[in-house]
Amino acid sequence: MKVGITGRIARAVAKRPWLTLGIWAAIIAVALGFAGTIGQYVTPEQRNLITTEANRAEAANERLRAEAHGDRYAETVIVSSALLQVGDSAFDDVVTRAKEALAAVEGVGDIGTPGADASSPIAPNGRAVIISFTTDRDDAVVRAAMVAVDAVATPQVDALVYGDQSAQLAFLDLAASELGRGETIGIIAAFVILLLVFGAVVAAGLPLVVAIVSIIAATALGAIVARILTGADVPVSDSLTIFIAMLGLALGVDYSLLAVQRFREELHRGRSVMDAVTITGDSAGRAVALSGATVVIALGGLLFVPLNTFLGIGIGVMAVAVASVSSALFLLPAVLRLLGHRVNTWRLPRTKQGDESRAWRRVATAVANRPRAALLMGVAGLLLLAAPALSLRFAQPSAEAWPADFVSHRAADILTGDFGWTESTTLVVVSHATEAADNVQQLAHAIAADPGYATATVDWRGDTAFIDVRDAFASGTAEAKAATERLRHVVVPAALAGTTAQAAVGGAQAYAIDETRLMAGGTPWAVAFILCVSFVFLMVTFRSLVIPLKAIALNLLGTLATFGVLVAVYQWGWGESLGFPHLVGISPYMPVMIFALVFGLSMDYHVFLLTRIKEHYDATGDNRAAVIEGVTRTGPLITGAALIMIAVFGGFAVASIPELSQWGLGLAIGVLVDATIIRCLLVPAAMVWLAGANWYLPRWLQWLPRHRVSAYPDAPSKTTEEQPEPALV
Repeated sequence: MKVGITGRIARAVAKRPWLTLGIWAAIIAVALGFAGTIGQYVTPEQRNLITTEANRAEAANERLRAEAHGDRYAETVIVSSALLQVGDSAFDDVVTRAKEALAAVEGVGDIGTPGADASSPIAPNGRAVIISFTTDRDDAVVRAAMVAVDAVATPQVDALVYGDQSAQLAFLDLAASELGRGETIGIIAAFVILLLVFGAVVAAGLPLVVAIVSIIAATALGAIVARILTGADVPVSDSLTIFIAMLGLALGVDYSLLAVQRFREELHRGRSVMDAVTITGDSAGRAVALSGATVVIALGGLLFVPLNTFLGIGIGVMAVAVASVSSALFLLPAVLRLLGHRVNTWRLPRTKQGDESRAWRRVATAVANRPRAALLMGVAGLLLLAAPALSLRFAQPSAEAWPADFVSHRAADILTGDFGWTESTTLVVVSHATEAADNVQQLAHAIAADPGYATATVDWRGDTAFIDVRDAFASGTAEAKAATERLRHVVVPAALAGTTAQAAVGGAQAYAIDETRLMAGGTPWAVAFILCVSFVFLMVTFRSLVIPLKAIALNLLGTLATFGVLVAVYQWGWGESLGFPHLVGISPYMPVMIFALVFGLSMDYHVFLLTRIKEHYDATGDNRAAVIEGVTRTGPLITGAALIMIAVFGGFAVASIPELSQWGLGLAIGVLVDATIIRCLLVPAAMVWLAGANWYLPRWLQWLPRHRVSAYPDAPSKTTEEQPEPALV
């Protein structure tokens, strides 16, 4: 038989299985070393890769006011009570012990006295005080301060450390817990689903092993790339590690599942072990390589958005795709060669190896018999799901969207209820301001008088004035956004008119506005890149104009349906009874991120299905029969892979971190919609309805390269000499 490149790779790897395993063992050992360093080269901070107004304000603050704290972290302790107030002995005792606890931590200094200055105020109702302090730029010192202060709290009087660095450390702890839980749920669910799909314990365990290898390799690749970029002063977000964890298991299982099932099919047909490995590599291996290339190319579109979060996501997912494809092509054939027929060991009762799914054949036949009705029903279902997206609005999650016991939520409740502030602050930096000192003071008074702000104080550093502002509305709300826009375009210009002073407005809300604008500017380029590259890739792969156009149209419909569900669950609050947070709007990160990932994963399944259809069509020339055969053969696999992805993403959807929850649910819904409505109804119905037009390619494109899609008869092959299965001991 004529064997393609992926089949030749599989055969070469399988001929020397123990050597292959030894090489991979060495690779994993080295990869573990690199993977362990990844934390040094990623940052939890969200940073823009293009300088904005908020970035300029932040840079001036760090450059000119670092000396005030000796380049230290500025933190606070919030002491509060629902019943007691300043002057009550029990309340004052907690304040005193909190200060003593801080003083006992090495690296803590500049401890303020409540009421002595603006940085250590007492709430108007007397039930809360803020104690300012600084720490060395050492996370261990901040953590020690957090532990020390937590220890002095009583049932009547609460005490917590709250500041930028302590909140970030609390987030990292919560994220690690949520990721660990999500991965545990994913692994357990994946094994159960694989067991149901394969009906044998060994076959079910193989994709999990390959997925774990892929995660280790992807983490190492991510660490190497992040190290290079960090050395070039390009910050990489820790979203890289989050998405390796989220997608590593899903894609690793996805790709190896296809190969294991094809291997078992070929054994059932009477192939020799070596022939089964070769055919698996030539067919399933080729589909895996095409799918992986599609994911890598599609996710490359994320790099058009100039935020380090999308840089991290793009690097992470591309690393996962490369590692998963490499494991499926260069490791799995050796393992299959060693196992041979033992791949079906520990079979579940009432399962038969190689049986096709009668249920899927009935579904495929029913759709093929009524393609127009299936198309109408599928499109109507997607449009119904997409309808809520008409009211889509974007907003960063506020502190109230976080768990009630999370530090940001606790601090926000106290600052809002007792001080009349929010946890959000705004910073106005006025440069070249010496000759406009009166204007600066007028600006501070105007800001304090604005309903969007609570307080405004001026701090001078040379000829630069810093106006520190407490926001009246939580960051992410429509009121906060309006206040920032008013400050930038009305209040500041009016106060500084006729002077040479220049102002930059920064802070949480200003940063969010600038960030959203950067995303809005990069998103059209990202979407255009993903669509164009996907179109060209599918056109060249399947030598058709119709298939890529149809795939893009269906995937766009699926993505819109996903956004509709997100709006209903989070923005409309329909998911509140299920534990999902009720949000003001969907995170601005979601559109391009969900679009790219759902589109990439959808193309993944599309390639799997179309490869099998094309294989049968090339062998028989019967389009209808090819569609039925393709759906019948890939239906159980795509459904199993989709269920695994849904389980993995679902583990993250129930996370208490609002954006992680949106990421998880968005990806789970996207995969669910794709594997059911699109893959079961729309794709087969459209292909049957279009018949021979599916493979239309105009004459002026006939120069495109021809890619052979393998087709193998059911009879046992004699093309390679049967070799004994290697011993496992």
